[in-house]
Amino acid sequence: MALGACLALVVLWALGAGFYIAFHDTVVAELRRGAKAAEQGYDAQVADLRNELERLRTRRLVEQTGVEQRFTEFLKRQEALERRQTALATLGGAALADAPSSAQPLSYTTKPQPLDRPTSAFDDLTGATEPQRRSGLDRMETLAAAIDRAENRQTALLEQTAARVNERRRKMAQVWDSLGLARRLGGDGLGRGGPFEPLPVGQGVDDRIRRLYADHAEAEALRRQLDAAPLRSPAPSGSSVSSGFGSRIDPFLGQPALHAGVDFASEGGEPIRATAPGRVVESSYNGGYGLMVEIDHGGGLTTRFAHMSFAAVTSGQTVKAGQIIGRVGSTGRSTGPHLHYETRIDGDAVDPMRFLRAGRTLAAID
Repeated sequence: MALGACLALVVLWALGAGFYIAFHDTVVAELRRGAKAAEQGYDAQVADLRNELERLRTRRLVEQTGVEQRFTEFLKRQEALERRQTALATLGGAALADAPSSAQPLSYTTKPQPLDRPTSAFDDLTGATEPQRRSGLDRMETLAAAIDRAENRQTALLEQTAARVNERRRKMAQVWDSLGLARRLGGDGLGRGGPFEPLPVGQGVDDRIRRLYADHAEAEALRRQLDAAPLRSPAPSGSSVSSGFGSRIDPFLGQPALHAGVDFASEGGEPIRATAPGRVVESSYNGGYGLMVEIDHGGGLTTRFAHMSFAAVTSGQTVKAGQIIGRVGSTGRSTGPHLHYETRIDGDAVDPMRFLRAGRTLAAID
């Protein structure tokens, strides 16, 4: 029995050894193939994970870039608003103070306070959670709406202001043209100068600002020229015109004659005023004019004041508009106290009422 058992073990061992020898390489190869497949599957999972992470990173980058771009756009729009406001403020209150109240949502005299920098909205949008991003988007939309409203108000005000300035410039040009003065006058006599500085508007600011500046500058230039013209009344308050410019019957000879000026009936001793700034070129007795003052306003334009009882200025003296230059009298070829007033261009007499009417029109414009 013992011998039989031993023989059985030997046979089993021989069979096992033979099986191992026969199938060893196949088993090993199969095990290796299984390991390789497992490794490849793991690599594929890792690759998929990496791709997903890359997609998430790219999406985050795109979102962040979009937020940054919009944030930058907001800042640029706000800077443009402030530049426009600064440019409008430098125009001063003369042309803008009387704008309709509905057209004054923004101040011309103070620089507007900048909008809050939306850093919290930016941080929310670049944060990790969806609620934070949603909150940031809401804040960005609120900021965008606020900037839109500010731009709309400023645009409306700019358009209304431009219309008023242009209308003022147009009316002043009409007044100037009515005077028939082809050349520039001497101005108000005030010195002007200084280094050139460009208009304080930056890149991206609407060209309407530049046009507004141009119209405003032209209107102001016209206003200075009109201020230098004899548009004010020389006569005392309450005076009336007793004889107009042009042909009339001479009061002494009873014959047709040219009256080179306008007569204002007034009480003797009443003040006579300069009708524009200028320089006195004559203050003396002059034949039929009697005591006369002549003022040169530049550009060939002069005014004469005759039959005065007293002259308050001397030749060579500079006078201002409205300054008292003498008193009403009846010296020279005169039938009674009155002011004889003349306006001359290059020595030729023109109707003074042309200038006085222009003065009344200008007062209505201002």
